[in-house]
Amino acid sequence: MKKRNLIFLALLAVGAVAALSCSDAQEKNTVGNTEAVQGMVSADTEAVTEEPDPFADFDFGGEEIRIYTSINEVTGVGNSNYLIEGPEEETGDAVQDSAYERNRSVEEILNVKLNYTEVDVTYSNCGSEISKLVMAGDDVYDIVINDLFPLATLSVSGKFMNVADAPYIDYSKNYWYKGYMEPLSLDGGEHQYILAGDYFIDILRSAHALYFNKNMLASLFDDGDQLYQEVLNNTWTYDKLLSYINESYQDLNGNGKKDVDDRFGMIAFELWGPSIPFIVSADMTYVNLENDGTLTLAMNNERSVKLLEKLNDIFYADGTGSIYTDLNPNSPTSDPEATNIFKSGRALFLAYNRLGSFENLRDMKDEVGILPYPKMDETQKEYITSSHDTTEIGVIPVTVSKFDTICAVLEVLCRETQKIVLPAYYETGLKVKYSRDDYSSQMIDIIHDHIGGSFPLAYGDYCSNFFLNGAYYTPMNNKSRDFSSNYAKHEKTIQKKLNKMVESFREIDQ
Repeated sequence: MKKRNLIFLALLAVGAVAALSCSDAQEKNTVGNTEAVQGMVSADTEAVTEEPDPFADFDFGGEEIRIYTSINEVTGVGNSNYLIEGPEEETGDAVQDSAYERNRSVEEILNVKLNYTEVDVTYSNCGSEISKLVMAGDDVYDIVINDLFPLATLSVSGKFMNVADAPYIDYSKNYWYKGYMEPLSLDGGEHQYILAGDYFIDILRSAHALYFNKNMLASLFDDGDQLYQEVLNNTWTYDKLLSYINESYQDLNGNGKKDVDDRFGMIAFELWGPSIPFIVSADMTYVNLENDGTLTLAMNNERSVKLLEKLNDIFYADGTGSIYTDLNPNSPTSDPEATNIFKSGRALFLAYNRLGSFENLRDMKDEVGILPYPKMDETQKEYITSSHDTTEIGVIPVTVSKFDTICAVLEVLCRETQKIVLPAYYETGLKVKYSRDDYSSQMIDIIHDHIGGSFPLAYGDYCSNFFLNGAYYTPMNNKSRDFSSNYAKHEKTIQKKLNKMVESFREIDQ
């Protein structure tokens, strides 16, 4: 850990008053020790007495913080910039205004000015655009927000600042997604280039959630809340899900075959997209970090064999309907027919959708429940939530000249997002009254606190999309349960690509 960071944390621990030297700006004395209130804070919770803010006496003299932010729309979930940049003035919309309030709060606490530049480029082009900016060597932006896998690819080639030991950032706080960031360090944590936290709220909005019809659950199984109990009892597994799927199917038109007019246990628009959150939720180990710093593939094991079998069981179950794959092969893969079947009350579960997709279900007559994706089996320690590979994360370009200031700003942005924006988003955007004893809030806590599985999403493109697609989806799509033979065909090629990625990563500091 850097000396200045150790000093900062030590001062907080003893509540001393000290003058901290900062290379970027003149800071006033910092007083006291505080920790951001863990968990969400809603308007309905009792007032919590907070200790003095460790940033309360910081003063960066009106320094401009230049933020490159994406406004590219994503099908099904939209763009999250309305909660990042926020509006220029209050609008009367509680969710948007929470982003406005957060930004003003950060500006006031640190005496900075947030300046956003909107950029509309797709995931296929944003990598080259950002690379050009960095390669030009100009100090243009302090923070860049864009898609995960293009930026992860750039991080391997040394385009961004190492934030593993960043001053002022406290990764122990749950407004930072530690479980998401750690797998993105290819050397065990010494170098970390990707930032993920509540301020980068697209990660949360793009987190996969499994939606279910509470009215149908109550009608078929007598209790509309029993799935919540499955989750809380750690019995929410692939096998448990499969039993609900098959028991819910009904051939409504009586024609003796599965078609779009039936009632389904689970409905999906295709196989590829909906398989991703299941593969990630199985909490697989894809690579091992060896003592010499190399990464070796670690997928050829019984757990992978079991995962492929379970994927086949779930997606080819009698009660599962896939629009593009078996119900209506002539429809486009982005067809909203699956969502419409769910909204009409003819599917217990809706696959693939993300937390932000809940905004598209507001007009549904039946009550909708939110669940994390299940564990593969009960031996798995935690529920793991995947966030899409095009989710928008943060990086700091190597061209910046005020690294310490930026880190302080990011820490306060994440902290204030948790305090101000998330409660408003949950309550108004997701229609969830946030309180600790409410089932929906507990499910959202689990989703929020266990966003992970980022390695195959970030670096899959570097390795021929093998981790998710080649190893699991491709054989499953072909109705194959033979993991080992398929894996053996690709192992040497993928290991070579992995070695090349690590070599590039090692060269950054040389």
